[in-house]
Amino acid sequence: MDSKWKDVWNRRHANKAALAGSWQDIFLELKRMNGFDVMEGGISLDAWLELDAEIQHRLRLTHGDRAFEVGCGAGANLYLLQRAGITVGGTDYAEGLVAIAQAVLPNAIELYAGEADAIDTTQKYDAVYTNSLLHYLPNLGYAEHVLLRMLEKTTGAIGLIDVHDRDKEEEFHAYRRTVIPDYDERYKGLSNLFFPRSFFEDFARAHDLHIVFTPMQLRGYWNAPFNFNVFLYRR
Repeated sequence: MDSKWKDVWNRRHANKAALAGSWQDIFLELKRMNGFDVMEGGISLDAWLELDAEIQHRLRLTHGDRAFEVGCGAGANLYLLQRAGITVGGTDYAEGLVAIAQAVLPNAIELYAGEADAIDTTQKYDAVYTNSLLHYLPNLGYAEHVLLRMLEKTTGAIGLIDVHDRDKEEEFHAYRRTVIPDYDERYKGLSNLFFPRSFFEDFARAHDLHIVFTPMQLRGYWNAPFNFNVFLYRR
């Protein structure tokens, strides 16, 4: 994956006081470490919990199931799943963030640093998903390889949350320029990958999967109008 983005994520540091607080403080700090501090105002805890409920529903997860996240960062999403009685595992290429995830998720099946296209598929899960990851991948060929590994790792559903919509790429950049004055300079050399829906439809057809697209609905999230979610199910 893009080494420039990797450098960005490896520079993230935790607020130790927040990680010693309530579960709400811990979760919000993990989200901040995962990059949700770019825009002022932030996203409310209630909004995050609504998204978590939708993800669990779409992935058909219930208490006692197993879920694995590709690109888990500091473990914020897994932290909520674990609180719901779901056994978790994850991977991320930022070693520093993985160390935080390991600290807050001591009972995880597996948590390790590695590239998304090289995830270990030995352990199987009821669902495997990504959340706000795919736009960091270098190209569609790499993304397809990641999906193949995810399919091999799950016995159930695949979830792809917060996917950048190629049809809205120009609108995305135009909006970011209006709210981040130094947007082009700040993100110089940091590319984002945008996806046509046909990419996922072709993958689903090739592997005989049922596909469902849903809008990215997260109150207060600046990228939501430009993104969508994808869920894939074995027939």
